[in-house]
Amino acid sequence: MRGYAQFGEDVKLHRLLALDASGLHAKGVYVEVGGHDGITGSNTLLFEELGYRCVVVEPVPCLARRIRERRRCIVVEAAADRAQGRSRFLVARGGETLSTLNNENRVHSRIDEHPHLEEIEVETKRLDTILEEAGLTAEADRLELVSIDVEGNEPSVLEGFSITRWKPRVVIVEDNSFGRDRTVRSWFEENGYVRFRLTGVNHWYCRSDDTVLNRRRYRLASRITAAAVRTYGLVSGRGRPPLSNRARSGRI
Repeated sequence: MRGYAQFGEDVKLHRLLALDASGLHAKGVYVEVGGHDGITGSNTLLFEELGYRCVVVEPVPCLARRIRERRRCIVVEAAADRAQGRSRFLVARGGETLSTLNNENRVHSRIDEHPHLEEIEVETKRLDTILEEAGLTAEADRLELVSIDVEGNEPSVLEGFSITRWKPRVVIVEDNSFGRDRTVRSWFEENGYVRFRLTGVNHWYCRSDDTVLNRRRYRLASRITAAAVRTYGLVSGRGRPPLSNRARSGRI
């Protein structure tokens, strides 16, 4: 099976869900926040090719246009954030995967390592609003995957996402802190989710009552991988700084 994800997340997830004899994932929806060009490193394209519904969120106009040209998914040209509005967005020309909102979370990205930056204005929306405007309802639609890769702005995306309402099966969130910051993980735990897998810099979460995915051996493997990642971060000096006091005070 051909995959597109950076660390094989799409193929791995497909195999995991295939273990679920209930077949509930057959009608699932796959959501990707931070879609880039819709193909490179995509966590959802494989599932679209298999016939599933997908929603891809991408604020950079030229990239959103490429996704529309190449894919059948619903494309939302906006940046997922904590609130509706307009915001400054930094585009790393030639390294667009580093692009991010120019807000207080900018320090958690690698955007300033890039030599060619352009600032544009984009629309911001809560992830709740994005899903609603895509025609989804928490009652009728099963979110099989929510993938969030927004170069440090993950806390603000989560602040605009009612996870206990939508109850996604799997959430994959990029963490460039190399294990130095537990804020996002703590947020998931407080909302009834556990980390059960790591692939590269991506942390996988599922509901604590998911008997298919929340297995002891998965959690143990994730802890071993996390320890190796933290050690690498310490030895190499890599990893973004801890989140701000604002996030730690509970406004994640």
